[in-house]
Amino acid sequence: MNCKIGIRGLSNGEHPFHFKVDGSFFEAYESDTVSDAELDVNALITKEPGRMSLDLGITGDVTVKCDRCLADLKIPVDIQVPFSVMFSSYAEDAEEGVSDEVILLDGSSSEIDLGQIIYDYVNLSLPIKKVHPEGECDPVMMEKLKDILK
Repeated sequence: MNCKIGIRGLSNGEHPFHFKVDGSFFEAYESDTVSDAELDVNALITKEPGRMSLDLGITGDVTVKCDRCLADLKIPVDIQVPFSVMFSSYAEDAEEGVSDEVILLDGSSSEIDLGQIIYDYVNLSLPIKKVHPEGECDPVMMEKLKDILK
């Protein structure tokens, strides 16, 4: 899945981009958490003289295994993250004063690859405990668990 945005030659102003992310995206990252996904990724790059900003929105559903019954569980995702894009040709700049909301690119970069950012933010948005609402777990598995936990 290609989540790269070409930035060389963008004129000043706003530039919207859209991606669809599905289960194959997470397979490529060898994810052991997300088994499937139906996500819309909207990126809005605002280019101004000497700087660039990126507003990233990720919405949709991901499918994970329920921690209780191991059946598929759809979890809604709604992430909005603003980034500043900085260019530098000095490696030491990459370590100084960079926070999570800054994308640091080499001055000669012609594109931004959002793949790792999308993967990380989706996984960080998942709850620690991933379970169906009470009474919605797989009844066969719950019966087996009841027998084991006696």
